[in-house]
Amino acid sequence: MVLQGKKFGFIGINLFVYGVVPLTNSREDVLATQRANDFFVGLIMNPLVFGDYPDTVKKNGGIRLPVFTNYECRMVKGSFDFLGVNHYSTIYVKDNSDTLKSENRDFLADMAVKIVYGMPASAHEQNPRDSSLEDIPRVTYIHSYMGSLLDAVRNGSNARGYFTWSFLDVFELIDGYNSIFGLYYGDLEDPELKRYPKLSAHWYSHFLKGGSVSSDKFIQLGKDSSLLSKNRFFQ
Repeated sequence: MVLQGKKFGFIGINLFVYGVVPLTNSREDVLATQRANDFFVGLIMNPLVFGDYPDTVKKNGGIRLPVFTNYECRMVKGSFDFLGVNHYSTIYVKDNSDTLKSENRDFLADMAVKIVYGMPASAHEQNPRDSSLEDIPRVTYIHSYMGSLLDAVRNGSNARGYFTWSFLDVFELIDGYNSIFGLYYGDLEDPELKRYPKLSAHWYSHFLKGGSVSSDKFIQLGKDSSLLSKNRFFQ
């Protein structure tokens, strides 16, 4: 905080989160979902907001979890100016309390849940890499997301910014170069790694310049005009 006083900047954290949903409406799965939120989000955010870990995390983690001193609690509580949320997909959670009986406990065993992964919620990645530059699902998604974000702001959300993932097709953490996430396609077979804007890049640029944000009309424009004609090299 001393550096903040000198530099007049903002200090925050970017948190990776899932949308967490109980697999069934059973009491066990609902409680398991709360545990998953406590471990995925509360383990990091609760100390920053309340000065300590969630009770469930402390109970299940036991002596393996560090303990905050009173001084550390006061120091860490409220020590952020903004929160970034990095999210990709929804997971479904089923109770798996039997792991709490295990002698070899780790993060997942302490959470005591079984995770069922859903479809990606944010990137609308495409696979294989030779898919079309007319990435209509991504345009539709970004359009819907921006509209929902605007609704949230109008309803009181203190959202200050948004970044789409991602500007370029990149080496992805799990899937390498097999999935493509970006607004621009990177041609890996080109020695100069030439980049080509997708329909989503044109839509996003159009949006940032204050143009109409109707995704349906823009998609039709991309299909019926020469918007992408120069870049249709792998269709």
